[in-house]
Amino acid sequence: MSERHPVARCLHHWPTRALCLAFVAIQAASINWYLMENLKPSWAAIFAADAVILGLFTASFIQSSANIHREKHLPLVTFELSAHLPLCYIAWFAYAIVLDVKIVVIFTTFSTNLDEAVFFGPNTLKTSLAIAGIVFLTFLPTQHDVRCARRRTLITMLTTTVLFDILDGVDILENLFEKDVRESFPAGLARTMIVICCLNFMLPTLPLFTLAKTRFGLKKLPEKLELLHKIGVAYIVNLPLLITRMITWHGLSAGISIFILKNVIAIALVTFELVEEFCCRKSREANDNIAESNHTNIPMERHSAETDI
Repeated sequence: MSERHPVARCLHHWPTRALCLAFVAIQAASINWYLMENLKPSWAAIFAADAVILGLFTASFIQSSANIHREKHLPLVTFELSAHLPLCYIAWFAYAIVLDVKIVVIFTTFSTNLDEAVFFGPNTLKTSLAIAGIVFLTFLPTQHDVRCARRRTLITMLTTTVLFDILDGVDILENLFEKDVRESFPAGLARTMIVICCLNFMLPTLPLFTLAKTRFGLKKLPEKLELLHKIGVAYIVNLPLLITRMITWHGLSAGISIFILKNVIAIALVTFELVEEFCCRKSREANDNIAESNHTNIPMERHSAETDI
């Protein structure tokens, strides 16, 4: 197996891991400050949960590093020889759970009391939440050292929209900082927005789980799972965001976000792919039936010719 340049390998691994941990710590400290400042100082206890998250991330780095080192010295990397990395998705799931708890507490208690004139206001909070996207971008490359084009294609296909989905989920919370706008919402709309945001932080667990199970592309992803992933991106992530934005925009005349274009484009592209896949499948099935029919008729024609002779 070809060796990666030492400098590239160094930049790819431990510095990236250190950067990932730094972003997790900065995000935790910032959001925890909001909880302690606006609720009770006793919320400092949640730093214990953040310490567990940092421990899980570190453990996942150690586990993935051992697997990367093992694969690097194998003449041929196979599915059986590559290790399963459960901490890859467990660490992110735990991270998302803790972050979601903080989001629910903040946006059901004091989010409308935050003042834009102070540093720790709505803008800093949104920035702190959006750091989750950077955490994912720095976390993913620490779990593998894939250079095969086919494997990288699978990784890209499963994770390319994660950053935008996280930012989209944070953006939908924009109207929950304004008390007047929030009071005009129908019952349950604010909670729906919070739930959608929380789900967007949880959903990256699924592609990470899939990548861990396929050993980051060593095993081909079944077509059905690939279709389910696309359906999830379009109709579980983007469709609820689009509907919510249309309600707040047209029904309540609230501020609109450019992310609505992202929702429309994502849904349209996936729908087009699904229709194209369905039509192509029908065409392939018809061609297969014709080919099978021709293959069956050839022996019959030969038998008839032999009988005539």
